[in-house]
Amino acid sequence: MRAGLIGALLIAVAAIIGVYLGNDIIAAAPTGESARVADGERAQDAVSADGARDYLTPAELDTATRDGILPAGTKSLLKTDGKMRHGEYKWHDDGVPPGKLTIWVDLRTQLISVFRGGHEIGASVIVYGAETMQSPVGRFPILSKHRDYHSRAYDAPMPYSMFITNSGVALHGSPMSSRRATHGCIGLPVQFARLVFEAAKTGDEVRIVRSETKAIAANSQSAGS
Repeated sequence: MRAGLIGALLIAVAAIIGVYLGNDIIAAAPTGESARVADGERAQDAVSADGARDYLTPAELDTATRDGILPAGTKSLLKTDGKMRHGEYKWHDDGVPPGKLTIWVDLRTQLISVFRGGHEIGASVIVYGAETMQSPVGRFPILSKHRDYHSRAYDAPMPYSMFITNSGVALHGSPMSSRRATHGCIGLPVQFARLVFEAAKTGDEVRIVRSETKAIAANSQSAGS
């Protein structure tokens, strides 16, 4: 059991969804162990408690959204166990009712989470833009979707592309490795990209952030005092 709800949530910044990245990481991105928040009373909403989810208390959600760890309105997170490496993903939408789809990408933790109506239904490790061609940060609607897109600029397949900028930045299926980087796009395991592609529609929001470690560390110290 963890010492406090705020401290426990902030431990989870190393992986929004409780994923362990292990040693297979992009060298430029700091990593650390992460854990699901499992303490406290959960408001379980209309989604059945099938053992696949952790539910957030209002205090946990307030802390997580204030520090940029999770999007506002988050209700539950998928449980993950073991290590998740590049190429691995989790998808579980059983019992999750229709609702607004939000895609949350954290460049620092190299993770993507897909939420429907506040419930996380998918999570994966990503690859993203190299230093010379960085992935953008901000809020972006999905502008267009192309199942079998092929990049003429780079002569490369980009299956299940979901474009979020007019300059060509997209979420798409990609070979996955700790040594890979993109030209600014968010690269996903191909089968995970297919699931996101099928769940998302044009206009759905993609939020790309880079979580801050200094603020998190300060809050962790305060929580433990």
